[in-house]
Amino acid sequence: MISNKKFTDCRKKNSKQNKLICKKESLSRTKKQWLKRLAYGPNKKQAEIVNIWLSIFAVNARNLINPHWILNQIESIENWQFSYYENLLYSQITNPGLLQYFNGFRNKKNNPNENLGRELLELYTLGEGNFTEEDVKNTARALTGLKLNENNIVEFSTKFHDDGKKLILGKESEFELKSLINWLSKQSSTAENITKRFCNYLLGEEINLDEIGSIVNEFKENDLSLPYLYKSIANHNKYQSCSNLGSRLLDPVSLVAKSISLIGSKHINNYEIGINILKKMGQPLLETPNPSGWAYGEGWISSSMVLNRKKGLTKLLADEEIWETRNTPLLLTEEIVAFEPLNIKLPAEPTRENISLLFNDPSWNFSKPVKLIF
Repeated sequence: MISNKKFTDCRKKNSKQNKLICKKESLSRTKKQWLKRLAYGPNKKQAEIVNIWLSIFAVNARNLINPHWILNQIESIENWQFSYYENLLYSQITNPGLLQYFNGFRNKKNNPNENLGRELLELYTLGEGNFTEEDVKNTARALTGLKLNENNIVEFSTKFHDDGKKLILGKESEFELKSLINWLSKQSSTAENITKRFCNYLLGEEINLDEIGSIVNEFKENDLSLPYLYKSIANHNKYQSCSNLGSRLLDPVSLVAKSISLIGSKHINNYEIGINILKKMGQPLLETPNPSGWAYGEGWISSSMVLNRKKGLTKLLADEEIWETRNTPLLLTEEIVAFEPLNIKLPAEPTRENISLLFNDPSWNFSKPVKLIF
């Protein structure tokens, strides 16, 4: 778990210039902490699941007054990703970063803002095409009254909340945040949308709902229990096939974290170079381009992307301070790749030349899906 307690609240800086300096420092430190966590842990496997949920609840940290709010989001995902989806969703909707990103603090009784309500319906629950514009308007009304106190804690204000009746998905009620999330979680399309989105990232391909009907049904029958979801996915032939073939194309963040981990250096250059090359690879860390989240699978394949992957990983290896502080395994073995490499025969000595051959091999860009059962 990584903490944001030692970060400065940039809202309290006394000038625009000082706020900008504070934001820049916060963003840099936040990125380094998260990349280090993905590379070295603690609890690397759980962090990989968190990384999937970060793409589902996508927030661009650069747009936040306090970029380190992303660490709060990560912590809340860790706290609830083995609970029920309703609890996880509530933890995200009450996260200051996500609320600011979608103008949630501007959504007030007499001046509703529909941004958060629309994303809640389209991305986090029902899915596109399963709601009306009237549902969006009334969902926005139900989400009014959320504010941020001086300690960066989201609170509910009755003064700014619309407590009138709202008609959402055929039900009329005086919806507020908790009752709204409970109602949306009960909808059949929510289980379908969340299962599909999670599997897309987990397996690195566009999943057809017809292929995972049994997973969706078990998820529904168990009240959107996330452990049941993970277990159902892990037992499904799609997951097992991906695991056997090692066919999940890694996104740049996962690839860079994996490469840093293999070299084994804890030098700060790892994270500074890693953050720099991720931008060139098309995935600036914690800066999703839009609320829909990152690409997955073939979405990362283009001639420029492949070239920048190779160039980027070479920069990690070329840095003398990283190499001098390395802690590589005694041997490069077949266990570290998804399938047999083309450029190098394993096992092999962990020389700079051999690691370079490995980093440039197609097999290094793939993996099994993230482990879901511990």
